[in-house]
Amino acid sequence: MSIYNQKLLLTKVIILLCIFFTIQSFSQESEFETTGTPKNIIPDVELEDTDNETNNYSDKVIDTVDNIAITELPKISAGWTGILSEEDGSLGWDMWNGTDANFAKILIELLPVNAPSAAMRSLAKRLLLSRAARPLVSSTKELSVIGPDGKPIELENKEATFLSLRFSKLARLGAGKELLKLSETVHPADMVDTLAKEAISARLLSGETKQVCSEVINLARRTEELHWRKILVICQLIEGKRDAALLSLELLMAELESEDVFSSLIYSLADGYAPPEESNLESTYFQILVAVLPGELLDKQRFKLSPSGKRVVALTPSHPWKLRILLAEQAVAAGALESSFLGQLCAEYSFAENIFTRAATESKNMEGYMARTLLYQASMRATSYIERARFLRLLLDRSDEEDLFATYASAIIPILATLKPRSDLIWFADSAARAAMAGGNYKLASEWLALLGKTADLDFEASGSLLRLLPLIAVSGQPLPSPFISSQATDVWSGLPDTLSHMEKQHRASRLLVLLSAMGIEIAEGSWKNLVNPEYTHTEESIPSSALRYQLIDAAKKRRVAEVVAISLIMLGSDGPSKSGLVSLNAVIRALRKIELEDDARAIAVEAAIAATQ
Repeated sequence: MSIYNQKLLLTKVIILLCIFFTIQSFSQESEFETTGTPKNIIPDVELEDTDNETNNYSDKVIDTVDNIAITELPKISAGWTGILSEEDGSLGWDMWNGTDANFAKILIELLPVNAPSAAMRSLAKRLLLSRAARPLVSSTKELSVIGPDGKPIELENKEATFLSLRFSKLARLGAGKELLKLSETVHPADMVDTLAKEAISARLLSGETKQVCSEVINLARRTEELHWRKILVICQLIEGKRDAALLSLELLMAELESEDVFSSLIYSLADGYAPPEESNLESTYFQILVAVLPGELLDKQRFKLSPSGKRVVALTPSHPWKLRILLAEQAVAAGALESSFLGQLCAEYSFAENIFTRAATESKNMEGYMARTLLYQASMRATSYIERARFLRLLLDRSDEEDLFATYASAIIPILATLKPRSDLIWFADSAARAAMAGGNYKLASEWLALLGKTADLDFEASGSLLRLLPLIAVSGQPLPSPFISSQATDVWSGLPDTLSHMEKQHRASRLLVLLSAMGIEIAEGSWKNLVNPEYTHTEESIPSSALRYQLIDAAKKRRVAEVVAISLIMLGSDGPSKSGLVSLNAVIRALRKIELEDDARAIAVEAAIAATQ
């Protein structure tokens, strides 16, 4: 049989099968079209019952709807990657609403990271970590750059730039854990090129060396890219593999056929010297390495590190104890290190056993950091209430001399909590109350203030101590102890120590009145008039530019939250609230209160008031 005949026969068979199935289908449909009484396939239901059930169901639906709480619709495509929700303390989804993206970038670049202020650090972290809608780029009438294909060229990836900046700022703030969480929220497809490099450098800068170096070593095996090979050298030095690092560097330099700034940096640091090139001192590579590498000749540079770098130094056991304690004090002051760790470092130092019998006397002849350490240990060892209070009082006084009162106040809270306010400790009550407020333990502070209040009428010194603390109590939002009333809190002159000069009193009284007024506390009539003095009609202080001050006013008025926070931090500067000028403090506190960040405004005011009531 030919191939043609086979195909013809197959075609006929297919046609016959199609006809057969068509007939079968038609016959089945015909069975349902037969005449006669149709079958009721729905059970019979009384109409009245149906109406009742329908009405009952409708009522249930209405009740259910009434119980539904309609909340904010989910946010989609945030654009501004973050890890803080509003429940976690974010600044709100619309925090950048009304702020141009280019201006937002400038503000983030200007954020200070070295300020000795836990309140400022908290605000900065929330600004950098909040989930929010991305600030928009203002429309421009300028022409776009045209590419070879005739289409406009996108000049800059705004989101990537913001993330890089935020990584860098978080690293220098010492927010290593938050930085890692933020980087993990970035989609892997976006965590490439410059952004990936910035993330790794920032994590190393924050002290997260072990995990990051493990990732870098694995990555360096799969790529020949120059950047990752340099980071590999950095990690080898961090891990103490000096010879391996120098070998990696030599191989790298052989391929480049020339030495660069990086090689001189590595050769210097590997031998324990600071690099000769001034530009190297500002590089991220140097900032990472100088915090962990040994060498006394590098100590001078370590004191210039950001709070993050100082935290890393304090946590590195191989560094000398003196270096660690000094930088731990600064890191705690900036909020980059837990105050409990400062206490641990103080407890680590080994004194001769017989020194504790004369600790108060011995501490007078010691350097500040050593005296504070001795007094801290002495307060822990003391078994007498009076002796423990005595050592704590001396420790707080020595801390006050170097603007470290709040730093050690937070460190001694566990020790202070072991003392119960009682009449034979009245001489310690003002220091205890001030330390408790500085450490954020207002319940403990109120107990010591109550003790002062009970004896104020009988004890002149107790009365003076309490008068000195009244402005601080009012600024912190705590109730004044009986029998004092709110108007007495603004009588700032009465509580000033007689040991101060008239000019010092003038300055301190002005500072307290500004803080009270900025927090919305009504100043007693005549308080400002009493400070007017022909000799002090003008004063000198560092004030922010007019542009910043008026931009802050406008941003607060129009509730541009992120802009207000950023400008406030910039105006307070690297010295923090305790040393900020009155113009800055007044403007910042009022602006933060206007956008309903009352707690943050109060925290800043309290830090400034603590310094003004020493």
